[in-house]
Parts: sequence; C-alpha cells; structure tokens
Amino acid sequence: MVEITLEYQRFHFFKFMTKVKGLFPSAVSELNQKQFIAIARLLMQTISDTDFLNIMTGIKKFRIKKLDDYYRYRLMLLFEPFTEVTPYNIFIIPHIDASRTRFFSPNPKLARMNFARFIYAESYFVSYQTDKKPSDLHKFVASLYLPSGQKFDENSIPAATLAFSKVKPEILEAVVINYVLVKEWLSGVYPMVFQKEEQYDDNYELEKKSLKKPNNDSGWLKIFESVVGDDLVNHERYSELPLHNVLRWMSKKIVENIKRK
Repeated sequence: MVEITLEYQRFHFFKFMTKVKGLFPSAVSELNQKQFIAIARLLMQTISDTDFLNIMTGIKKFRIKKLDDYYRYRLMLLFEPFTEVTPYNIFIIPHIDASRTRFFSPNPKLARMNFARFIYAESYFVSYQTDKKPSDLHKFVASLYLPSGQKFDENSIPAATLAFSKVKPEILEAVVINYVLVKEWLSGVYPMVFQKEEQYDDNYELEKKSLKKPNNDSGWLKIFESVVGDDLVNHERYSELPLHNVLRWMSKKIVENIKRK
C-alpha cells in the first residue's frame, strides 16, 4: 500500500492546515472487490477520475475535487503498476449474484477445475477477445462461475448465460481482467504449454487490452481430441480429468517431443 497525505488550508481566514490520509493499493493482492471493479470501469472509461480515486484511496470525493490537475495526475500515476499483466492465481470477485442465484468463482490456483470447464472458458474467452460479443462474455463467465456445489455441465451454460446478461458489465469485465492474470500465472507454472509469444503482445499493457487474436478458437478442442484419441467410450471421463493433471501431461509430452527432435 502507498500511504497518501493531502494537506490543505481548510478555511482561508485560518492559517492552520488540515491533513487527510489515504491508502492506494500497490499490488493486485492488495485490491478489494470494489477497487478491482473500479479498475475495470476505468479501462472501460465509465468512471470519472474523482470517483476512481475515491474508491482506490478512501479519501472523500469533495476533498479530491479540491486538488488541482497536477496533484490529481500524481495520484493517477499510482495506478501504473496495474497497467501490466502480473501473475495472480485467485479470483478477486469470489461470487456474483444473478437471477436470484449466487455463482462462485473457481478455487485459487484453479484447484479441482476439470479440463472440460477450462476448455469452454478458454474458448469463450478467446472468442470474446476476438469479436467483443456480449454473448461470448456471458458464456465465458458462465463457464467459470458456478452455483455452490454444482459440477460443471456444458448443458447448464445457456441458463447461466441468460442470468449473467443481467449483471453489470463492469463486473464481468473485471472477471476477464482477472482471468488474464490467472493465465499469466499458469504460463509461469506451465511455460511449455502457455507460451507468451503465442498469447500476448510482447509489450502487452492491461490498460490497452491489446491481446493478439489467435488464428482460431479450436486449439484446446484439438488438444482434448489428442488426449482422448480413439477412446470415445471414455470421452466423458477424460473431460472430467483435473486441469492440472492434463497440463502436466502436456508439458511432459512437449519435452519428450523436443528431446526426440
């Protein structure tokens, strides 16, 4: 956290100065849910600088409004660490309420997520990044966030998609940003599988949201086919394999192929 102290003369006819203190997060791990959504709104350009700084620092809006442009600019510079993608393995928004149902995020480190759920989420994520269709955004979040105790089932996506279509867009955009951070974490754990040059621009900045557009969104489906092979009878069992088991298997196969070459 960065400690902020604002000092100003409260009344023109009194010489003494008033001090106001606040805190500005300096890392993703220090963000609360409200602040993370505020970042999404800033990237969407749907929030004023005053409202953004109020949420990020806890300093009242009327005091922020008293600042001149220079000092407001200095405060906005504190946002700079968040313009770059950093690895993070937790979803900051733990649950989303939609259509009288509470949907919960994946566990930290995507623990207990099966391979099929990841494939659907990744496919809709890529589609949304490519075409920016709200329907793909809703399907993406519906693949990630599930009702308590419910296992992932692709047949439940349409109903959940309808529910998420009524959720504020900034909440869903925050999930997209969070997913980018989680994928950055995955790329560090499984560098052979998630090669950055194939996923992001070299100088990717979160503020610009400049993801490269993949050639197609069927890459993970092809990987799934390679895992299943001709064993169609056990197709469903393979789809329920833990994600990390599959990623470790993939990493091992890639290394073996490199050694053979």
